[in-house]
Amino acid sequence: MFETKLIRDDAYEEMGSAYQCIQINNLNGALKDHGISDAAVRRKICEQFVFAMGNFHDQYWFESEGQRVYPLLCFSPRLLNVYSDVNQLGDVFAPSDMFAYREYAFGNNSWYFDDHNEDASEIPLGVFEDEDQ
Repeated sequence: MFETKLIRDDAYEEMGSAYQCIQINNLNGALKDHGISDAAVRRKICEQFVFAMGNFHDQYWFESEGQRVYPLLCFSPRLLNVYSDVNQLGDVFAPSDMFAYREYAFGNNSWYFDDHNEDASEIPLGVFEDEDQ
């Protein structure tokens, strides 16, 4: 019914960008919660972190149990958890051919801090509730 298929599609650019903005929002909130009140300082920290994580996703590997592994961030229309069938995820979106997280890092920080005044509520976000979705 929802056979899993890994695809590279330009739709990933919007997904990856939204994901990165959610990361910025979460990090910015944690910085505020821990007393960093200066927005310029929070922005610099967010830029540095998101760029570093983007670079890591775009180019790096690490070793786990003696094996080199590469981080792969994909998006699926269905939740993958301990109860999910990995073979029933539907289309799983992998980065498109020209997408690079590090190249979106500063633009997404600008979107968040400049264009949206530290508000990512424009990005719909929810918690999984229905096992049948």
